[in-house]
Amino acid sequence: MSIILIPSMENTAPLSVPESPFHRLTTLPRSELAATRDVPAAERRLLTEHFVSTFQWGTVRPFLPLCLETVPDVRPWRSRVCRSHYVWLPPDDIQSADDLEGMDDFDLLIRLFDFSPWRPILGQRFSSNLGPPPFDPVSIGLAWLLARWRNWTWPQLVTELHSRERGLGYCLRLGFDPKDLPAESTYRMALSNTGENWLRQCEDSLLLGLMAYGLVPTSSTFPGDPPEQGVTISTDSQLVAARSRMRCRYQNSACFLPPSQRTCAAREAGKRGCDCDTDACAHHCRFVTPRDPEAAYVFYTGSNQPTSSPNASTSEKTEKGDESNSRRGKHHFGYKSKGFNVVDDRLFTYWPISGPFASANRNDHLQTIPGLKDLQHRFPNLTIGELVADAGEGFDGILRFVHDDLKALRTIVPRRHAEDENPLTCLRRGYDAQGNPLCLHGYRLYFNGHDYGRGDSKWVCRQRCLHRSQPDVVPDSLLNQETLSASTCPYRDPEHPKGCVITVNLSFPNGDVRLARDAKVDSPTWKLRMGRQSYAEPATPTKLGAA
Repeated sequence: MSIILIPSMENTAPLSVPESPFHRLTTLPRSELAATRDVPAAERRLLTEHFVSTFQWGTVRPFLPLCLETVPDVRPWRSRVCRSHYVWLPPDDIQSADDLEGMDDFDLLIRLFDFSPWRPILGQRFSSNLGPPPFDPVSIGLAWLLARWRNWTWPQLVTELHSRERGLGYCLRLGFDPKDLPAESTYRMALSNTGENWLRQCEDSLLLGLMAYGLVPTSSTFPGDPPEQGVTISTDSQLVAARSRMRCRYQNSACFLPPSQRTCAAREAGKRGCDCDTDACAHHCRFVTPRDPEAAYVFYTGSNQPTSSPNASTSEKTEKGDESNSRRGKHHFGYKSKGFNVVDDRLFTYWPISGPFASANRNDHLQTIPGLKDLQHRFPNLTIGELVADAGEGFDGILRFVHDDLKALRTIVPRRHAEDENPLTCLRRGYDAQGNPLCLHGYRLYFNGHDYGRGDSKWVCRQRCLHRSQPDVVPDSLLNQETLSASTCPYRDPEHPKGCVITVNLSFPNGDVRLARDAKVDSPTWKLRMGRQSYAEPATPTKLGAA
């Protein structure tokens, strides 16, 4: 067993790399951005100035290793004897882009980045210097990353590190002694003793480093936005399967109480449920999954019960067509992970940041405000200038938070209401189903720009009634009536060609927030901003210089 003294590491000042080549990346002009919307991202990047020259191996090599930032509020690493020692090694096996052939993303990342700043983060599980020498926490952490990347089990990871073909190379880069490698139980124990928040701090360390190099943008990349405008964030949710198999969709915390205190939610809902009176129910209901007590069931189409469910309806089968539909239904048992993506219009991609993790049946929008507040805490110097999202985020609380707290643009698809299609309702409240303000006579106003400083938008009529005989929104019952005549409108004054002016900030003048936005919905600019939700390729270029 080899023993190595890993010296102390002091917290360093925030990373700053102003000479990084990634700072010179630019965005296509708005017209070209719109014209190339249907072009694959890999091809659009080639149209970006400096892209090819920036991502050449010869350009990046002098800046290696790419450093990560030490996250705040983590105690420094103190010198300690360990059985392994991760040290970044120069990629001497790469002399040109041709040498990148055959390498996967993990092989490339381990050569590009120095992961030493993760040592104080992952080393938080060490409570003292007593006991036998541990393995370097960075060596263990990178081995986890390798196993996750390759989708290996712990036995497969151990086998690969012992292999003659690839094992020596991995051991060299991860800092392991090939004659003294961790066992399966070591990886499992280390991971179970590592807090989830510590892994998130590793993610933040990487993101802060990429921001310092200018690879992850720290201001808006949308053409025409002010230079001081914050980044655009797009939301995304993914379902994560539980380790256990779903057996009862009514599972809750009461299922894990002592039998005398236990209640059955399935029986209370009129299902067969469980009496919890068998030996199998001694500690908990036999239908629940103790390894995933917070996992939940969600259903999308077809029947809301799998045929094997212990709580399926006991009523007689319906028509054959209904049974067929139920078999086509899809169910999911597990969790929901919400992510926040930094939109990068320079590279036509997202830079994902992990967010809240909750039961699968919890509504997406309930995680949005806590997730955005967490981003502000984790990245206090990162300003959010815009939130791009679908109608699922269009609730008043979220719209208020984005406008009042983030001071950001609300590029969020409006949530519909049945009354939006009623012309009389639109005329009375002063705006249509798209949130376009209306004058008293039913003519739509023109969007006249957004004031980023005040956070409000101006809408003007430009005396539209002089050029159109028929209002845009008019109830059938009022057609051809005198009440619709705009001939006496005071805003027809030729000395004031902008006419009627309405200001929309947090809400419309009547106080409604639901349809208030900071740009004209469905305008070319709106569609161009919303179209960035299609950025779906991985953020990190997989082959430097391959362009």
